[in-house]
Amino acid sequence: MLGRTIGNYEVVNRFGEGGMGELYLGRHTRLAREVIIKTIRTDEFSPKQIEHLRVRLEREAFIQSQLDNNNIVRVYDFIASDDATCMVMEFVPGRDLRKMIINETGPIPAERTIKLFKQVLTAIDYAHSFTYADQNGQKYVGMIHRDLKPANILVTPDDVVKVTDFGIVKVRGVTGGTQLGFNPGTPEYMSPEQARGLELDQRSDIYSLGIVIYEMLTGRVPFEDDQNATSDYEVRRGHIEKPVPRPSEVYPGIPLELEKIVLKALEKDPDLRFQDAKVFLQAIESYEQTGQAVWQTTPLGGGERRTVIQPGRSGKAAASAVLPNATAAAGSASAPTVARLGNVATLPATNQSGTAEAETQITPAKSKTPLLAGIAVAVLLAAAFGVYKMMSGGATIKGGGGTIESVPAMIQGMIMISGGDFKMGRDDGDPKNNYEKPAHPVTIKPFFIDKYEVTNEQFAEFVRQTRRQPPNHWGGGNFPAGEANFPVVNITWNDANDYAQWAGKRLPTEAEWEFAARGKDGRIYPYGNEWKPKYSNAAEDGYRKARAVGSYPEGASPFGAMDMAGNVAEWTASDYKPYPGSKAEPQDGFKILRGGAFNTKANQQTATDRYFEPPTKTLDYVGFRCVKDVNEPVKGQ
Repeated sequence: MLGRTIGNYEVVNRFGEGGMGELYLGRHTRLAREVIIKTIRTDEFSPKQIEHLRVRLEREAFIQSQLDNNNIVRVYDFIASDDATCMVMEFVPGRDLRKMIINETGPIPAERTIKLFKQVLTAIDYAHSFTYADQNGQKYVGMIHRDLKPANILVTPDDVVKVTDFGIVKVRGVTGGTQLGFNPGTPEYMSPEQARGLELDQRSDIYSLGIVIYEMLTGRVPFEDDQNATSDYEVRRGHIEKPVPRPSEVYPGIPLELEKIVLKALEKDPDLRFQDAKVFLQAIESYEQTGQAVWQTTPLGGGERRTVIQPGRSGKAAASAVLPNATAAAGSASAPTVARLGNVATLPATNQSGTAEAETQITPAKSKTPLLAGIAVAVLLAAAFGVYKMMSGGATIKGGGGTIESVPAMIQGMIMISGGDFKMGRDDGDPKNNYEKPAHPVTIKPFFIDKYEVTNEQFAEFVRQTRRQPPNHWGGGNFPAGEANFPVVNITWNDANDYAQWAGKRLPTEAEWEFAARGKDGRIYPYGNEWKPKYSNAAEDGYRKARAVGSYPEGASPFGAMDMAGNVAEWTASDYKPYPGSKAEPQDGFKILRGGAFNTKANQQTATDRYFEPPTKTLDYVGFRCVKDVNEPVKGQ
């Protein structure tokens, strides 16, 4: 192969090999592009197996070429001739995760593990919900990788992750596909149902991902073939029957809350695992931000809603998952929480991770007559239907006075701001600061606001899809390594506004921003009336740069919005104008910024402070967040 030209690609060097093929570094003869050329080996298989491998490689190329995600290796071409069958892929500098663990890191520290693994979950969540078209144009939603393992996860020197090898992917809704002489998957990473040869869904990939993060944290897999006494059979049997050794027992020092998340993914019963990659990712992100193992799952097939309750923590989260405005008593490990809301009971259960789970169950009320029982059941069904409607797209509820109230659907990553009257601005601040004076009444309509500032990772997707110029400090068009969850900065007001429109949202007015930050009680900071060192990223800390979004959970606003004081200032939709009756000088051509930044002193991070800059200005301490009107359709839902 070396020195040959196949199609438009010159074969330059041998790059590696897999179980059934070889990899070569190639170069496009007309474009400045390095590629990887994947071929099949013909010297170790029968003609029937070789033909099967050709079909499989073509299928892999056809499927993977449709996937368009920053964390999935892209396929550029497929070439079939009499003497060569090749798939041409994106060249990813670096090494695979398996080699990285063996040769460089050993067990990977938890913080770095999370940053890498979140990218893997993003890729798999995309694949699980991707609409795939076969060669006949028939479309199917969702695909199962079936061979997720560190060797199929590439890591660049900048810690960018790319998932590859979709050769044995199973498209949901397509039956058959038995392979001649090949057993799909790798035993060390197989789910129990895959080891048994059962029908698979995306939860099999969740288990494999659990093995991947287990190996990242400990440097080894829970059940492995030691090339000596342990056979493939014993490895599979371990997945099916044996308990998973706790990661912290294999490699001491792994955070116990993170361990709970890993063990949740490794439940033997698919119904007890994370039900999809998105929920898995949310659990990881929640741990990253709070240090707690908290997740919400809805099992496939319409099972009950579950909310994890940590021992010793309040059961309010579980209650609110059942009905709005509900109240529940605090629970403990010795006396598990049972929150009763009318006839809806939240009953804790346990699983192999040792974590209590609150399972929402509808229980009929005790009754002395069939009539009362029938009424109770009807009320419960109506309540359940109402909860379903609220979760799935809004509901209309009849109030006690006969009025009809519309309850909007929840939007992922956003917080509902109820609206109301408040005093905007402040009269008791710095006597020289006329920009925030005078305080004046404002009425705010209900709206949604992003819980966090827009991150580098989110903005990168916007840049990729719109082919927009990235922020000027992104080297090679990529955000700095390890800063996926940091607020995007060095963006103009126009950049922020265009992103908001692309996302189906808008920028907040400064009145909406202030109301979301301080609520109706007129507080000075989002978290109270006095600055507190651990509640915001301020100049007094001496850190002098932004932190990941959500790094100051104690600093949440009354509605739960994060980082509205310090970290980075935020563009709003509003033009700068003095308040009515203010002594401040009017100036045209400026947009309002709110919230202060990491380089701002604490006394200038109040919820009422106003700043303004030209809309074309870029600053390394200015980002943004978005809002959405309550009755506006949700993009992608």
